[in-house]
Amino acid sequence: MALNLIELLTAPDGQPFLDSSDVEFRSSNNDLLGKMARMSEPTSCRHMVFIELPAGFQSTTRVPDCDQIAVVLSGRLRIVATEGAVRSVQAGEVFRLPQAETSSHTLEVVGQETVTIMVVQA
Repeated sequence: MALNLIELLTAPDGQPFLDSSDVEFRSSNNDLLGKMARMSEPTSCRHMVFIELPAGFQSTTRVPDCDQIAVVLSGRLRIVATEGAVRSVQAGEVFRLPQAETSSHTLEVVGQETVTIMVVQA
């Protein structure tokens, strides 16, 4: 099973765009119940927060001031980059917002369920 990571990136012309990449896993030295565990490369973490976004929530346009990785724990969320690209994520999916000077985005809750996300800041 691959882990797909959605990313809001900045093009050479300064415009934001949404892309995705697969997280690479490698074998570890852990043997869990006779099966080899696999893990990705480590990522530094400054701190982690949980965020709840109520039904109907739409953020203002913002530019990430630090690298962030978010895991959607419940609900469905739409990420809109300022140039118009749109991606939807739901519970169990992961997205990344790298620190940027110009790539801005908005977040919108889709549907009537509260969205809960775990955000890890590097």
